Order: sequence, then structure tokens, then C-alpha cells
Amino acid sequence: MPWVTLDLTFPHEMMDALTDFCIEHGSKGVIVRDDDPTVDGLTAYFPTEQWDTVRFELQECLARLSHIFPELPSPIAASTPLTEEDWAVSWKAYFKSLPLGRHFIVTPPWLRPNPGERHIIVIDPAEAFGTGTHETTQGCLALLEEAVHDIAKTGAPFTMLDVGCGSGILAIAACKLGAVKVRAVDNDSKAIESAIRNVALNQGSDKIHLQCLSLEEITDEEDIVTANLDWLTILANQKRLAALFRKFLIVSGVTLDQWDEVKKELATEDVLLISEIARTEWGAGLFGRKT
Repeated sequence: MPWVTLDLTFPHEMMDALTDFCIEHGSKGVIVRDDDPTVDGLTAYFPTEQWDTVRFELQECLARLSHIFPELPSPIAASTPLTEEDWAVSWKAYFKSLPLGRHFIVTPPWLRPNPGERHIIVIDPAEAFGTGTHETTQGCLALLEEAVHDIAKTGAPFTMLDVGCGSGILAIAACKLGAVKVRAVDNDSKAIESAIRNVALNQGSDKIHLQCLSLEEITDEEDIVTANLDWLTILANQKRLAALFRKFLIVSGVTLDQWDEVKKELATEDVLLISEIARTEWGAGLFGRKT
């Protein structure tokens, strides 16, 4: 099957919309590029037979984004035909092993990095559900390490709930940090399929339980809850998230311009903000119970 490569360059604010567009329109691989500190970019692959429809709807999407963000530069799109043979090789060239936090190195399955003292997390990047390159995932991982370090001082075992698990990377990380049980849920069945594949690539998969559920359907609490979600979902479910964790709540997926509001709403008379990470565009926070 012949393919078309779509290369997009755009301001940071358009990342989520354009990534979602490519996934929803049937891209067979979405690669986020971070080679330029001033802009974001992605490369997506589409079957040629779908391209005429995708190209037309992409033009409408880009026009809407330019209207929504009139003060920002317009996104730039370029497409290139690609043979089946080129596809099989070229998309893998974008992925490298990536050290994350203090304890991990994330790698695609075709690479074999020397981990040193780090834990290897194997993630198949065929679907754009979280490969560790995004600031929100990196923030969650760093705060998860902090939470586990605090629990380890007591010697107590711990469990975790990962809400909006995507690729399963946070659930896998928790397992490698010593969680005795991890529940990972997502309301997107394709994300669950991706997470199932990734969990199978990593040791300890018997400790991770995956379910396709909405946040409203979750009832049982765990020691640590991670919620890498959008800010509206977090605010709409603030009480539910607070009720689900026993020791720590980690939230991310919030842009810096919304972060102050989110952390203020989450910090209540029973919950306090312990630490936060504010990166280039995104905020993340570690919350705990007041004693």
C-alpha cells in the first residue's frame, strides 16, 4: 500500500488539536517532533487512498485554527508520497531511547539501550497515545517518583490508579517502581488496545489491570492516582478525583495559563499541593492528604 507523509509545523498551542486531527482521520502513525524549541511539529502517515479526503478536511482544520489563534503564525503543512518500503524504515528513524526522570529510560521495541541503573520501559510508538516525549507525561513520571519515594520511607506496599492511561506508560512505570497492583483505565478503546500491547512488552504485566472506563464509572480508591487529562475534565471531576486517592494525587494535561486555576480548585480543606512542575507549556502537580 502506498502512503503519504504529512509534515506539520505549528505554534505550541495547536499541538493537541492537530494530533487529535491526525489520529481521528486514520493516520497509521503520528510522530511528535521537538527539534525546534520555538515551534512544535509532527509527522503523520496516511494511506494514499484516504489522502484526498484528509487533505480537504485538513485545510478546513488549519483555517479554523488560524481563526482561533489570529495572533499566532499560521501552521505550515507539506505532504510527500511514500512507498511501502520507505514507510517500513523511515518512521522508525524518528524514535530514540529517552531517559526520563531519575529511574527510567523509555525505548521503542526495536532498540536495545544500555539502561545502566535505570528501568527500561518499552513503548511501541505506532499509536500516538504517549511515548514519553510530551511534557505532561514527563511531569507525571517525575511526580510519581516523588510520591513513591515518600511511600518507600514507610516500607508500606502501594497501589495505583492511572486515569486516562493512554499507552500505559505511567502504569508500567508504577509497576517497575514497586506497585503491588495498578489499575489503568481509559475511555478510548484504541488507547486500551495500545496499552495492552505495551504492557505485554514489559515485565510485571500480571500486576497491571486494564479497563475501558470513563472517570465517572471508577469507584474504588487506590494509594496513588495519576490523571493526565485536560483541564476541563479535571475541574469537572475534582471531587471524584479527590475521593479516589488515599495518599497522593498527580494531575497534568493542563496548560500553564490554566494551571493556577486548576491547582487552586484541587487544593481544598482536605487536600494540599505538595509540589508542582511548570515546564515550557504545561503544569503538573502532586497533591496529598492533609493530616
